[in-house]
Amino acid sequence: MRLAPCLLAAALAGCTPLPKVGAEDAAMRQASYPPLLPLEAILARVPPATPDPAAALAARAAALRARATALAATES
Repeated sequence: MRLAPCLLAAALAGCTPLPKVGAEDAAMRQASYPPLLPLEAILARVPPATPDPAAALAARAAALRARATALAATES
């Protein structure tokens, strides 16, 4: 049964038409390269990293433990 997905993937890959090497037209061959951007311009678009959520997660875990203790105390 594990062989079936591999065979299916191989069969689908075999049906893919291969690109023709050297089939680009003259306009594509004479096109200029895209401009390179400075790294600072790219990094300026990236949103700042989120702070480490460990403190918030630890506070939430402590609150949940306190709530569980309170619920256990009311049941007995």
